[in-house]
Amino acid sequence: MNCQLCQKESDAYHSGNLSEGLRMQVEMHLEHCRDCSESFQLWAIADVVMEAEKAVKSNPFLVTRIMAGIEEMEHEGATRLRIPAYQKVLKPILISASLAAAIFIGVFVGSTYLPTGTVQRIPVELSYMNDAALESVDLYSQL
Repeated sequence: MNCQLCQKESDAYHSGNLSEGLRMQVEMHLEHCRDCSESFQLWAIADVVMEAEKAVKSNPFLVTRIMAGIEEMEHEGATRLRIPAYQKVLKPILISASLAAAIFIGVFVGSTYLPTGTVQRIPVELSYMNDAALESVDLYSQL
């Protein structure tokens, strides 16, 4: 028996509808052909999985219970997130007041800070110096 014939008869072999002689030939081929035996093993595993899936019974009220739980959680979340009216007004006022205080303190501290000893006075002679007279005219002639 060759692989094509074995593959052709695979459905009948799994369902048990083969004659005794043909069944023996398929089994002999499966013992010697690695590819065909692997495909038959996969087929058998798939059959087991499908039968197990068919045996599982679903609960008809599962969807209803899940939806009721979701609605209950949404209702609890809506009541839990309700913010009192005084917090709606008080929170923006406190944020604005703290921001204004931070700006005021920053300006006040910045204007009162005078570093001592780091400021040096420029000599008066430097203010009278003419920088244009110090530059060489030769620099401009090369352009």
